[in-house]
This record gives sequence, C-alpha cells and structure tokens, in this order.
Amino acid sequence: MRRVAALLLCATAPAFADAPPALRPLHDVDITYKVPVPNGGDQALLQRLRWSAATQRQRVDLPTSGNWMVLDVPNHRLSLVHDDSREIIDLPSPVSAEQLGAGASFTRLGPSTVNGLACTQWRTTDSRGQETQACYTNDGILLRASAGPRILMEAITVKYAPQDAAVFQTPPTYTHQQPNH
Repeated sequence: MRRVAALLLCATAPAFADAPPALRPLHDVDITYKVPVPNGGDQALLQRLRWSAATQRQRVDLPTSGNWMVLDVPNHRLSLVHDDSREIIDLPSPVSAEQLGAGASFTRLGPSTVNGLACTQWRTTDSRGQETQACYTNDGILLRASAGPRILMEAITVKYAPQDAAVFQTPPTYTHQQPNH
C-alpha cells in the first residue's frame, strides 16, 4: 500500500533518462483505481482520486470509509481527514512542485493501452533502487502501475470534468492535529 500511496501522491520523482512523462494531470480529472489486495486472489479495493489543475490540489478517497486526504501542492500541505473522529492530521507535503523531478529515473518502454486509453509505458527506478512500471497518458494521468508481473493499481474509470473546489476543502468544524515528532 505504501508504494501505491506514493504513486498516487506523485512522490515517485524522476531524474530523467528519457524526456519525462507529465507526472501530474494537466486537466481536471476524476479517476477510480482498482488496487489489488496483496495475496488476496481476485480481491481489490477501489480508490478514487480527483485533481484540480487550476489549484494543483489532489484528493484521494481511501478504500476505508470516511478517510481521505488532500494534497495541496502549492502550499506544501497534506491533510489526512478522518470523518468518524472528525479530525484532520496536518502534515508537510511529502513532495513539492519543485521536487517532482528529483531522485529516480524513467526509461520509456513504448505505447500501451489501459481500459481503452492510450498511454506510454515507463520503467521507473526510485532513489532506493526499487523498480516499477508506470503507464502515463500524454496529459499526466497514471493509468497503471506494476512491480514485475504484479499490478499495483489500474485506472478503471477516467472522467475529465471540472472539479468542484469544495471537494478539496477540509471540513472547517473538524479538529486539527499536528503529528508528534
């Protein structure tokens, strides 16, 4: 799950062997990913990601009900929201816009298609030497990520549409928590 979260948060940041793919969507988009459960046979979780190109904010609705996060790239903030406890954990962003491009390499493997959408398959190696294959559209949408033969995540729906700004706002009445250092 940690690798999947990093991919969703655009934290796999490349130093490029080839001209780099766009690592953030260039347009507003709403994507649902199928995330297979490790050693779970055909079991999979659904995870929703929404992106606002204008505000550079990303919302990820986690598979566990009532938990979601908002990555605010320009303000370097990550907010983890727990609806059940009405709490928000505020963290510094794991990646800034300036950091999207440091620490890993991307090698273009060639064209592919995922659920009817064209993408380019890339081999990535992060700063720890872990290799992943990722298929990105020309406009920065991650459609599939895999490690060897194992699919880590795959887009099952992609809807290009303006995103409501309210989706990226944390509830004002929730209690804010700072992590203990």
